[in-house]
Amino acid sequence: MAGARIVKPGRTGIIPEKLCPIGQIHHGELMNVLHRLSCIALVALMASACADQNMTNESSATDLGNPTPLFSVAGSPMIIDFEPTGSEPYVVGKIHGQHDWLSSGPYDHFVVDNTLAAAFYSYPTFGDQSLRISNAITSGSFGDQTFSKRTPNYAGESASECATFCQGTQQNHFEAEWQFASTVPDAEQPGLSVVASPDRGDGSRMSWVQMTDTPTGLAINFFDVRGKSNPSNFVGPTKVATGLDRTVPHRIKITMDLFEGPSNDIVKVYVDDALKHTGTSWENYYRYDSEAAAHGGVPPIVNRILFRTGDPAAPATAGFGFVIDSLNLATSAVPGSPDACKNGGWQTLARPDGSSF
Repeated sequence: MAGARIVKPGRTGIIPEKLCPIGQIHHGELMNVLHRLSCIALVALMASACADQNMTNESSATDLGNPTPLFSVAGSPMIIDFEPTGSEPYVVGKIHGQHDWLSSGPYDHFVVDNTLAAAFYSYPTFGDQSLRISNAITSGSFGDQTFSKRTPNYAGESASECATFCQGTQQNHFEAEWQFASTVPDAEQPGLSVVASPDRGDGSRMSWVQMTDTPTGLAINFFDVRGKSNPSNFVGPTKVATGLDRTVPHRIKITMDLFEGPSNDIVKVYVDDALKHTGTSWENYYRYDSEAAAHGGVPPIVNRILFRTGDPAAPATAGFGFVIDSLNLATSAVPGSPDACKNGGWQTLARPDGSSF
């Protein structure tokens, strides 16, 4: 395991079995042995997480073959499935006000009954209900579009702009994952476009992932901000995935490591469980672009996903568009540098609920 120390028998007080057979160890000693073993396993796991952080001041090259890691630093996510039953039931119609969701504008964004749409599409893994979004109606605004419920904690730097949007504990890792599918699986919906962005609830976006329909299938695009110029150097749209089969659902995952200081955030985009692109966040837009002067030169926190339909509109998509389901959101604390895990530093990291290890 990368980054983990190999502990030789006897160096930490663990008695090698050939010197002290397990049957000869008293109960209290056995419990001590098991406790020490569990501690070593935890240290090794955290060391692996520390070693996995790719600390760089520049975005790394696109990686088309790296799968979603089996160990997720963010741990157990907040899962939203839009179903009519369960601990947080959703009702068909506008999602605004349901379980902390915001969606006050006049857009074609609704919780829908999938069973009534069986003549058009059928995705069994989506269950009875999903969130349907089209860009039949668009605008240049942000605050009245559709924002997911908040995570219990928020992600950002120690000096990130909170305004009135922070709740819980400040952490530096955010991730969101969802499935999306076309409501017209047998044909293109020309001009269909929905953009998802990590946000805090007012349109202060920190990244940009677009879902769109094209003549060759569904596609995923990405924008980030590079350098310290004014105005900002927005790079994109970068083609993350193209030619996706529109007859089946696809999974998108975005992870953000929001490290202290400029030009060092790491954003990764996964499609169908494979890492497709590594870039950076929009932090430098808020630091250096005069258009963002109201933010005081610091990037905002993130604790939601914004689903936005901006211009141009595609009126023919009204009542159709994409269905979105299985939305997972989480935050956690990750190492800010390779040295952050040394000398017991891993003990300062936190679980998604803000508690320490």
